[in-house]
Amino acid sequence: MNELSDANRQRLNAGTVAKAIEIIQAVTAGPHHCSTVTEIAERLNIPRPTANRLISNLIKLGMLKRDGGGTRIIEGDELVDLAGNVLTGAASRGPRHEVLRQLVIDLRETANVGTISNGQIVYVDRVEAAWPLAFRLDVGSRVPIHCSAIGKLLLSRMNDTQRRRYVDTLPLQRRTENSICDPELLIRELDRIRVTGVALDNEECFSGVIGIAVAIGEERTTPQMALALVAPSGRQTVEGMMEFVPEMRTAAARLAECYRG
Repeated sequence: MNELSDANRQRLNAGTVAKAIEIIQAVTAGPHHCSTVTEIAERLNIPRPTANRLISNLIKLGMLKRDGGGTRIIEGDELVDLAGNVLTGAASRGPRHEVLRQLVIDLRETANVGTISNGQIVYVDRVEAAWPLAFRLDVGSRVPIHCSAIGKLLLSRMNDTQRRRYVDTLPLQRRTENSICDPELLIRELDRIRVTGVALDNEECFSGVIGIAVAIGEERTTPQMALALVAPSGRQTVEGMMEFVPEMRTAAARLAECYRG
């Protein structure tokens, strides 16, 4: 009898874990995600009290959280960090890293891939150029969204509501004299980037460092990652970096295929 009870308990626990994963998927599944307990319960065809209990546990674990203390359920800080760690580990394996390495060999500038995590840009893969003056930041390093090329590129690809929320709530701190700290000026910059598909960091994040970024993947509904090149302004110019855009877009398309695979 005890063995049967243990077996039943294991099946119950496995079912609970599966339901928790389904809830996380429902909350994070692109533009058609669920955002309230009722929507999640209806989507997964589970009783509302069960959904509420599982969601409460996921909130305690930091996997989910209530947006601004309201009824809308969004990804939690622990889940975002976990996703970043998964991308960081996966990026160093297989063809994805090789695409980045080959781009650096061809263009002779440092390349990195970044995504948004907890209101900052985190580098999930990076290959350094061989130059003695190369600018060095390790995988896992974080930089501000509003003044980095990758950050501005990903902000520009958000819908207007998401973008406005980020711009209005992020601390637009001045990192250099070129940092854009006025929300309206930043929105205008993001409008320009949305049209061109190219974001520039003209010594806005670090003095003496310029960067350029393009999106990985063309779907505007999944603005998750971007590819950037960075170089010291002492030997490279914004105009010079712009000449790399065709090769960057080719590499970004290859990276998109790799990440989809």
